[in-house]
Amino acid sequence: MAGISFSIDASDLRKADLWLATIRGELDFVASRAITATAKSIHANLKRRLPGAVANPTSWTTRGLLVRYATRANPTAAVGFNYGGGSFDEVGRMSGMGVPSGRYMDVLARGGLRSAKSSELALRRVGAMRSNQFLVPGGGPGSLGYGIGKKNRYGNVPGGNYQQLLSFFRANRDEGVTSNRPQGAGSRGRSAAKRREVDLFIDRRKGGAIMQRTGKGPKGGTGIGSGRPGRPQTTGYKRGIKAAFWMVDAPRYTVRFAVRQIAEAQFKAEVGGHFRNALEQALKNPKRR
Repeated sequence: MAGISFSIDASDLRKADLWLATIRGELDFVASRAITATAKSIHANLKRRLPGAVANPTSWTTRGLLVRYATRANPTAAVGFNYGGGSFDEVGRMSGMGVPSGRYMDVLARGGLRSAKSSELALRRVGAMRSNQFLVPGGGPGSLGYGIGKKNRYGNVPGGNYQQLLSFFRANRDEGVTSNRPQGAGSRGRSAAKRREVDLFIDRRKGGAIMQRTGKGPKGGTGIGSGRPGRPQTTGYKRGIKAAFWMVDAPRYTVRFAVRQIAEAQFKAEVGGHFRNALEQALKNPKRR
């Protein structure tokens, strides 16, 4: 969803206001002030309504709702989500700080099918997933999920968990990036035991799932004498499995945050009043410039 642009339409204004602003040579000033004031009001309204569409929205999501003000040279304002680098368009530059909010809020605003995430594209490239499959966290509705598919308090799977997933299946774009792969003691204070907890495999039955093993794994050698006293146990560990992620067909979303409809209706309802206020200010202060 690209940014929603707003400009003056004569049908939204009283003819007397439009005539007076024009004859006094104030139309460009009044129009830009009115459009900007309305865009500010729309932006504030959308931020207030965001929690109704997204449970516990993060500050990253809230800050991603942008507004661009009108000027006398360009009497057009815009409201929308950031697609990267402060852009309202999908060609925006990706930020190294995280996924721009426009890339995941878009589907909630328009409904329909969502595009594949970078992690899903990476897993497809290495053959871990089919080209038409998507990931959803394991567990049923209302569940927090399990293991690397467990959601945080905002209802999202943390980015670090996706990195562990990609590392395990060697799906990182950068060669040699296996920082979370369970192969000995690692960086960031993780012990070898902690890293071995990420024990995954793909179950292709019933559409497919990324399964995570639970419980302690065997340790020590498997040679002769492994069962003698003093040697590490290598058998008898009871391990379970749980779905960390399900592989599903493209999820279809209903419209949960009708940004365009809300913004356009509010602009039409408010811009006339903001135009009159700006006109009054212009007439009271003719030498302000």
